[in-house]
Amino acid sequence: MLTILGVAIAVGSFITLYGLSRSVHENVQQSFDEHGADLTVRRRGIAEPFGGTIPQSLTPQIAAIPGIAAVAGQLITFAATDNDDHVIAVGWAKDSFYWQNVPLEKGSLPQPGQRRFALVGNDIARALQKDVGDNITLLGEQFPIIGITHYSSLINRNQVIVDLTDLQDLTFRAGAVTFLSIKLEHPRDQAEVDRIAKEIEALGQLSVATSEAVFRNDSLLGLLSAVSTSMAWVALLMGILMVLNTLLMAVLERTREMGILSAIGWSKGRIMGALVIEGFILSGIGSVVGVLLGIAGSHLLSSIPAIGRYVAVRPTFDLVAATAAAAILSGVLASLYPAWMATRQSPADALERA
Repeated sequence: MLTILGVAIAVGSFITLYGLSRSVHENVQQSFDEHGADLTVRRRGIAEPFGGTIPQSLTPQIAAIPGIAAVAGQLITFAATDNDDHVIAVGWAKDSFYWQNVPLEKGSLPQPGQRRFALVGNDIARALQKDVGDNITLLGEQFPIIGITHYSSLINRNQVIVDLTDLQDLTFRAGAVTFLSIKLEHPRDQAEVDRIAKEIEALGQLSVATSEAVFRNDSLLGLLSAVSTSMAWVALLMGILMVLNTLLMAVLERTREMGILSAIGWSKGRIMGALVIEGFILSGIGSVVGVLLGIAGSHLLSSIPAIGRYVAVRPTFDLVAATAAAAILSGVLASLYPAWMATRQSPADALERA
């Protein structure tokens, strides 16, 4: 029972932790894809996904490059709000193409020239009990809520959109944006995409990539992924070692039984098979229980406000199936050595030692 529990905890931990590392990338990438950008321009050498700024004044230069349909800047910061809570505050310019893809649940978009407004994601609006017409505090300033958005991405559902100039003033980043998003005329023409990227990077100290590539190569997200993945593999390895230890102890404690089985005619292959089947049963039951623990652990992580507000940990069927299969296979492999040890002794030696 303890071995089954150990395997279950190992499998459950692997599913939860590895699912967390995958969910971070998927949620951040989905938040960018929903805005309709083909390329992302950031300052070169910045480790954090939302770190560093670039001059907003680069927008006309980049927009003039042939093949670019539109350029929009976005400033991102974590801001204190009501009840000492924190939200993702993003600033958009009035002429940004981001506004074309805003899914409104209620309320309206800002009018031309309107300042001091806020569009709040439906998750954060629900958490803070806010509605259209209420005020929300950002960085110590009050912003009237004019609309509630309902994006698919978890991050976008928990962000507050304000005017870019307002956010620049509040964060003392006048004329700066976190990155520029680019919409291309021919996004599927790889040769043209490469040409545009080189022309932008030639402006100096800029890196250009698709949203998928940006976060795949980001060092901070890479570190988070490496840590969670390493912990997941360590947990799975501990489960394998528990199966190995249990079966090895079983062989040493049942030396007499092994000798009797051999004496009454059991072949070495049959004895090995019995122990391998025992390892298969232990790891199989443990994997089933572990899958349930992994799914429950994923829901538990997602229910924690500090995590669930930005990352939805949802283990996929492929991850669950692969982890369970790997655990069962590892349990079978771990039983081979104890089984081989059992067949090395002769029946007489086994009975005498017992």
